[in-house]
Order: sequence, then structure tokens, then C-alpha cells
Amino acid sequence: MLGSTSTVLPCGQGRDGGRPMTHAVIDLCGLDAPQSAARRIIRKTLAGMADGEYTDDVVLVADELVGNAVEHAGAALDISLDVYDWGVAVQVRDRGEDTAAVPGKPLAADEEDEGGRGLFLVDVLASAWAVQRDSRGKRVIAIFLYRAGDADR
Repeated sequence: MLGSTSTVLPCGQGRDGGRPMTHAVIDLCGLDAPQSAARRIIRKTLAGMADGEYTDDVVLVADELVGNAVEHAGAALDISLDVYDWGVAVQVRDRGEDTAAVPGKPLAADEEDEGGRGLFLVDVLASAWAVQRDSRGKRVIAIFLYRAGDADR
């Protein structure tokens, strides 16, 4: 069962100290399809808040980050989405501790390569992204600023 929570704050509260207007999180531990759960929470949370192209970009990046956590750290622990008046922040946590293993500026994969495009896509689609250590391992954070016309805010 998904351990999800979602909180919607009163309109305009996102401007007060930078607190999110909406926060959603799913515990991904032990799920057979963590990427599917991540895509679902992103689409559900952003429904009616952003246009389809913007939402698709956030979904693709979240899918890549969860997939990387599963492949390289053994599992994704959780994913969170915070919606602000300026855009959204996605965080995917895993138990991996080696933040240096995540390249700061990923290179494009060669045409023949079967993999290696995930972080390149994250780098291209997200406005900014970073990796940080935390008490349970590490988290990769992707920021998506709204562009003109992206959201019905």
C-alpha cells in the first residue's frame, strides 16, 4: 500500500518564507513498481496546476531519478513533490552515500550506448538539480521553474 500524504495550503502561503503551497510524498520502499508510483503522484499533484508539457517534463525527470536510485543504490526510499508559486521541486531519496558518483554535468551518451541518458535528460529538462547527503543516504533534487503560461496559478 502506498504511504502517501498530500497537503494543500491556502493560496499565497507559498510566498510566506518560501513554504510550499502543496506537498506530496510517497514511501517507495518495497514497491514492485516505484517508478509507476512516482509518475502517478506527480500527475495527480500537478493536475490542473500546470500544462501537459511542463507536467510531462517533471514526470520524466522523476521517473529517471527513481530508476537511477533503484539501479545504482538498490532502491528508492521516497519521492516528494513541493509546489511553490514559482515552480516545483522533486526530491528522490535512496540509501546510497556516494554523492560524488553522481556527475555534476553529465555528458550526452553515444548513439550506440544502451544507457547513460538519464542524468543528461535531468540536466536538460530541469531548471536546476543537485545531489545532497542526508540522514538516510542521499537525495537528488530537481527544480522546475514555471515558464510564462505554464501554470494556472
